[in-house]
Amino acid sequence: MKALIATLILTTTSAQAFCPQLNALFHSGKTMVLPPPFNHDAKCTTSLALSGETSTHCAWPFDYRAPEATQAFEAVMKAVPSCLLTVLEVEYDQDVNHPDFYDLRIFNAPQGQVGVSLKDKGGLQQTYVFLRVTPAS
Repeated sequence: MKALIATLILTTTSAQAFCPQLNALFHSGKTMVLPPPFNHDAKCTTSLALSGETSTHCAWPFDYRAPEATQAFEAVMKAVPSCLLTVLEVEYDQDVNHPDFYDLRIFNAPQGQVGVSLKDKGGLQQTYVFLRVTPAS
């Protein structure tokens, strides 16, 4: 019983942590954890676009084409709109020039744009879930 209660508390805490961490990425945050049940820490970095925009990119690696990668992608896709109080705005990205799988979804919110993608990297034998956050100008 104690183990069940501890699991529920940890899962609730992790779920509550995702939205504040996502919102912090709009303000130079660097910490991100996948929503439950995954709870994996991300490696987050910033980049500067040619337009002068600064984006934060977080990545979660998984084994190549592991079902957990797709499940994590779907968990992030479910969590982001509830955190931002927005809906998915489908924007189609350019085709990639290699046979690996690539899926990108973009959310536009008053505080900025969030991209969530799932990418197979055959050469690395890994599948990644990426989160990109670009604050509004």
